[in-house]
Amino acid sequence: AYFGEIEYTTPLNLSQTPSGWAVEWTPESIHPDMQGGREFKSVIQRPIRGRILDRNDEVLAATVDLRFVGLNRSLVKDTAALKTALVEFGFSQEQVDAAFSSGTGPSQRVRVGAIPADKNEASSVLRAIPGVVLYFESQRVHPLGAAAAHVVGYTSELTAEELAAKRGTGLRAGDREGATGIEASQERVLAGSIGAELRLVEASGEIARVVSSRPFIQGKDVQTTLDAGALRTAYARLGSRAGAAVVVDPSTNGILALNSSPSYDPDAFERNDATALAAITGATNGPLANRATTGLYSAGSTFKLITGAAGLLYGGYRVTDRLECGSIWTGVDPPRRNWEGGQGALTIAEGLMRSCNPVFYEIALTLYNNTDGALSRTARMFGFGATTGLVGLSEEAGLVPDAQQKRAKTGQPWYPGDEVNLGIGQGDLLITPLQLANAYSAFVARELRTPRLLTSEPNTKKGEIPLDDAQWSHLMNGLKLVTSARGTASAAFAFAGYTDFAGKSGTAEDVGTQQHVLFVAMSPAASPGAVAAVVLDEGQSGSIEAGPIARDIVLAALR
Repeated sequence: AYFGEIEYTTPLNLSQTPSGWAVEWTPESIHPDMQGGREFKSVIQRPIRGRILDRNDEVLAATVDLRFVGLNRSLVKDTAALKTALVEFGFSQEQVDAAFSSGTGPSQRVRVGAIPADKNEASSVLRAIPGVVLYFESQRVHPLGAAAAHVVGYTSELTAEELAAKRGTGLRAGDREGATGIEASQERVLAGSIGAELRLVEASGEIARVVSSRPFIQGKDVQTTLDAGALRTAYARLGSRAGAAVVVDPSTNGILALNSSPSYDPDAFERNDATALAAITGATNGPLANRATTGLYSAGSTFKLITGAAGLLYGGYRVTDRLECGSIWTGVDPPRRNWEGGQGALTIAEGLMRSCNPVFYEIALTLYNNTDGALSRTARMFGFGATTGLVGLSEEAGLVPDAQQKRAKTGQPWYPGDEVNLGIGQGDLLITPLQLANAYSAFVARELRTPRLLTSEPNTKKGEIPLDDAQWSHLMNGLKLVTSARGTASAAFAFAGYTDFAGKSGTAEDVGTQQHVLFVAMSPAASPGAVAAVVLDEGQSGSIEAGPIARDIVLAALR
């Protein structure tokens, strides 16, 4: 297990006995160098797995020594009384029954459960009961629990097949490695390497020869860009609602929080808690799915920022231009109703403020008539339709539809109606919450970058957002107006006393096919220090439902 295969040849001396030939066993029969009192000795160093830390050095994962209660069932004198004592101590009936019904030998130690820190002294009462064994064992713990489960991850015990594939590394039955999240992606850094040296030692104790050697490498800590406070707040504010939240610091593009709801207790996997694991894996609401990076959603009206940018960059629109926000838009057939009725002539910024569909229908139609796929290209410029390149988590690429994609899929041409649907973030457009947060961070910084989870990762630039100062300021002003007294999110921001915010909602405002709601919030408005994208799988209003959640997560990140 530690040194792999070591090949050598040794003679075996045989002698004839009444029952047949037999080996005359000597140390040299085992290995030719074992003569004159020489022995083989091994020196093994096993590393401690490194910690995972947030940006302020708060522990997100660590290996600790925990006190456990176990059983030696061969020494139990009164099974019923012991079961009662264990339940009264605080273990569940399922834990107790599982320990007593374990398939291991009756003299082998079986685990009942860990002793909580506040019951260490009380556990001395159990020690006196025949059959009870108190012992220490190292275990991986994740202090934030479900609040960081999808991004930090957990470890799992190596299977027999995995151990066989890693033969010679010193790993043995019961050892664990990262299974998901940062625990998995940073396995080599966190785990280190088992040091092993096989020595041939003289009778005097001197080393005659080192037969095999592998260097010891202590597991190292991994510092992340994550913020424990933002993670806790996102988890608490999402509550029981299915959805996701991603928070990014646009100055570094570091991820401050990445939450998927519903979540799960990662330490259930560390404890091998059969009851808890059955509940997690059997849940119908998908707690193990990471909606933040693999959930695919329509962008809804959060996409209007991209449509506005495309209009200014490629559609010939100026920041002073006004477009009619009527109650019915007739640019394509059939006519389309505006979700809140006519609002008069609006600038693009005011169109964002009121989330006016006709304004962005008109921009999209202009782009359809006058450009070759500029709206789809602008969407890709902001990072939609491709994975972000985030190191450490699996993610979906999503889809930005265009004429080529539609023709390949359906054989049909790209119609004006397809373009205007895309202009308000609907149709076949699919994005992830991570992409949405990264796109708005790209807008703030005016460049598309790979989001970062680790402080050791470089800030990788992927492309420019070529808005000039006037265009950028106009669109940013539109996002600020969204949270003002005149904006669609006034109830969650201006009227609630939160005035230093910008943002954009996404709701099933048009044809009623979009069941989820979205909101992107950022603050301070003049120079955002945090951008939060929140998506709820079911809802009626992005501003009213997702808006306050995004607002509170941003405030937590800024604190």
